Amino acid sequence: MSYPSKDNNLEKSLLQEILNPSDYDTNFENFTQMITDLFGVDFCLIISDFNHLKYFYTVGKSNENNSVISPKKVSNLMQSFWMINLKYESKINSVSNLEHKKHQKLLPFFQEFNVKSLLGISTSFKGQINGIIILGKQEPLQWSQKDKTTLKRVSCIIGMACHLSQINTIINEKNINRDSPLFQSNTPKPIEENPILKLWWQSTKKQLDKQLEWNRKVIYNMITIMSDQTRNPLAIIKMVITVLRSKELSPEDLIKRLTMLEEAWSKLNNINEKILQLKHLKSQDSSCNLVSTNLKELIDNITHTCQSKWQEDAKNSLTLRIDFSLQPKQLIITDTQHFTNIIEELLTNAGKFSVPNSTVTLEVNQENNSNNSPIIITLSNLSEYGCQDNTTEFF
Repeated sequence: MSYPSKDNNLEKSLLQEILNPSDYDTNFENFTQMITDLFGVDFCLIISDFNHLKYFYTVGKSNENNSVISPKKVSNLMQSFWMINLKYESKINSVSNLEHKKHQKLLPFFQEFNVKSLLGISTSFKGQINGIIILGKQEPLQWSQKDKTTLKRVSCIIGMACHLSQINTIINEKNINRDSPLFQSNTPKPIEENPILKLWWQSTKKQLDKQLEWNRKVIYNMITIMSDQTRNPLAIIKMVITVLRSKELSPEDLIKRLTMLEEAWSKLNNINEKILQLKHLKSQDSSCNLVSTNLKELIDNITHTCQSKWQEDAKNSLTLRIDFSLQPKQLIITDTQHFTNIIEELLTNAGKFSVPNSTVTLEVNQENNSNNSPIIITLSNLSEYGCQDNTTEFF
């Protein structure tokens, strides 16, 4: 494989490697070599998974690279104070000379690579630290600000790769519990002896395996979404509590902080309500209250608040365009509450992920001109997340 020169676009090269269809272990091996070449260092180590201690490294400028880093060595390295700081802090740490007495605990690990200076940083995705990058040189060195800035840019992309790798580990087929007879690897002998039953067994098992993998993805995505939605209000509550404890506030500032707490509580309460609704739907049969209603009036009522809110948000400033191709008095029979919940959820997602200053379009038309033709409602928006590579993540 050929690696980019220092003058090439670093981010583009690393992102292209993430899109490489090979396995993630190969990606990380390539990352270490690319980073080694870019920085002109003698050693690069990436730790991408703390739970399973997955790590990858490259030794540069050496024709006798026969050393293999054992898991025990890496585990011991992770216990050092310098590594613990890297793991739990998002700032860059450097060591200009490992032979200094305060770095004696690091020296046994790096001395077999003749490394004398280190530059390290943790990687993260959506605020969650998920890996570590360490660069090493064979001579003492005061690392430049340019090296530190470049490594920080690299860490953002490697953080995405660590996140994708860890998701892949969670949903990997080898992690599926196959103790149940339904998922046993060998076809039962009575079925093996019957060609028709054997074909049925194999195709059923394959389909169930796919369904189970899809379910795991859905569960993971739901947990991720809930975590993302609760993070901001929890951070606001924590910040306000810290301010209230640290200093005296004027009546005006106190009212402002209490309002922030009420808004954060309201967001968390809404999330809790959605969780309870999900639990209710899971435990009980869902009922529908079907009524005849004017479709255009119903859609206008649902979208009115949304349009005003989007225009008030100066950061995004989205526009909602409604293309209603049916008769203004068109009636439908539906459960208005379920219908409203569905349209509001779609509009909420469009509001979150649309490109700022763009238009969200809601179209209402019929499949064909016949009287009993189904009515089709389509919501479309422009989003930077809607590329072909991301379609498998939608659910």
